[in-house]
Amino acid sequence: MYACGDTVVYRHHVCEVTALREGYFEGKDYLELHALFENSLKLFVAVDEAEPPTLRPVMSRKEALALIDSIADAESIDEEALKPGANTPTLLERRIKEEYDKCLRTFAPQDLVPIMKSVRERTARRTDAGRRITATDKKYFDLAEGLLCDELSVSLGIERDDVRDFLVERVKKAEAHRR
Repeated sequence: MYACGDTVVYRHHVCEVTALREGYFEGKDYLELHALFENSLKLFVAVDEAEPPTLRPVMSRKEALALIDSIADAESIDEEALKPGANTPTLLERRIKEEYDKCLRTFAPQDLVPIMKSVRERTARRTDAGRRITATDKKYFDLAEGLLCDELSVSLGIERDDVRDFLVERVKKAEAHRR
């Protein structure tokens, strides 16, 4: 059970538990959550439904650093596995979007990494071919990066605007140690 003042992640929103509303709706108790990075967002979650993966504690500093350190070795989405039966580029793009959505639906921060890695790889290939990033790739990369940075900001105790630089620097160091 969570208490007022706890920092939690509801789906992908980093929130503070601000109140326990007893008998709030249909006789059920609800947790009132205020999103930390979306100022006007207030959420109510039934206490009996407040379980992982939907609602969980924010990552610890140790877990956050371990996640960042695992990025260099993380797998991207296997595009080749999606190609059979995808006879058109449009169908392949749809399958890739479905994979991105599947990663998001787990509500796990480690499942945001394959989205980001896949988009980076796809964008590099497209740039080499003289093409730009697709709107879908940009949308999902920005979403995954934002969600991950929100949680890492709280876990690491650094400003959200500084998380990306911290992340890039730490991943570069991990990649250098691998070599």
